[in-house]
Amino acid sequence: MIMQPTLRRPYRRAGAAALATATSLALAATLAPTASAAIPVPNAGSSIGDGWETRAVARAASKVVGHSAPGMSIAIVKRNPDKPDEAITTTYHFGLADKENQRPVGPQTQFEIASETKTFTAALLAKRIDEGLSTLGDLAQDYEHDVTFPTMDDTVVTLGDLVTHRSGLTDDPGNLNAGCPGGGDHGCSDAKALYNRTLLWEGLEAPGALASAPGSEWIYSDFGFGTLGTLMADAYAPGHAEPRFADVVQRELTGPLGMTGTVIESPTPDLAVPYANGGPTDLWNNTGALAGGGGLISTAADMAKWVAATLGYGDEPLVPVLQSMLDPIPGVAPTRMPNMQMGMAWQLFPPQNGINRPYAFKDGGASGMTSATYLVPSEGWGVTVMANGDSEHTDGVALDLMRELAPDYPAPPESGSGSLSFGSLGS
Repeated sequence: MIMQPTLRRPYRRAGAAALATATSLALAATLAPTASAAIPVPNAGSSIGDGWETRAVARAASKVVGHSAPGMSIAIVKRNPDKPDEAITTTYHFGLADKENQRPVGPQTQFEIASETKTFTAALLAKRIDEGLSTLGDLAQDYEHDVTFPTMDDTVVTLGDLVTHRSGLTDDPGNLNAGCPGGGDHGCSDAKALYNRTLLWEGLEAPGALASAPGSEWIYSDFGFGTLGTLMADAYAPGHAEPRFADVVQRELTGPLGMTGTVIESPTPDLAVPYANGGPTDLWNNTGALAGGGGLISTAADMAKWVAATLGYGDEPLVPVLQSMLDPIPGVAPTRMPNMQMGMAWQLFPPQNGINRPYAFKDGGASGMTSATYLVPSEGWGVTVMANGDSEHTDGVALDLMRELAPDYPAPPESGSGSLSFGSLGS
């Protein structure tokens, strides 16, 4: 299979069959023309693309790997030119998942995806909407009778508010540390793991739970998505003392898509060690009642499946459900990004600053791990980058790859009318 060269890419692209057969020697040879000591070579187990893509990925990864993070995985999803309804996936693994034991990043390596979990939480709501069981206009209060949801200015919180960061709830609940030893006088590394349903209800009923009236302002809120995750877990698996978020995600989403490496945070043998400020740090351990805001771990291959389904590839019934999450939901935008719209968890941007297609974005940041995903729905193209470091450059790596590799994108202009908007206002 040969793709026609473009003005930006005077080269011949490798066919789909070649993508899965590269050896470690071929990886090194592919990079040889431009490689230097600073350019990493993909680890064994990578499933690489053509020379242009491989060099672009390695250059982008070099900004992070060995500097602000010891390891990184990158997954790219693109349209098969011979079968446009099928996706081609390439994956790249760099560096170390565990520096102490010299364990390399590979296909099985899991990373905390933190706030990218929000797209899974939103998908549970999207699935219920598709099934006729919920609507965006449903009152959150109608889903739980053991708590009184906060109100302000005679407005109430809806599911649509929760899934678009317009609920007015603060980023974290005011009683986040209440489950820690000492009853919240001091924080602890397992604050989110210890934050149970009772504390969530108390947080919602506490003074100051709302920073603004529901629907009146865009405020990034882990509190809001954690609440939505608990509401959805209870809707799909009622009658449990604690919300069964992990079980529901596996049964309704990751199981049907074959995402066996995407689970609630747990110290599995394949989980990358998180690093912050140059040293290992604790897992975020967001496994309690706020898990819907950031409690999953995943692999590059699994995130490629998630991206591919969201872009419309495959015949799994979840595909149109995930696609629907990219539809804009009217409402207020962030003051700092007035041209941004919200889908269900996804942040949607118009063409801007040399990028000539609309795109969707979501990132995640835990203590010692970062991730970012960009989608170009019109071109059937997407990328996910995951790193085991507290790098502020992970979003930029994904953005660079979108700008360089997404089909039909022009070269970045030498000057522009303003800086490119990317990155969530929270993680």
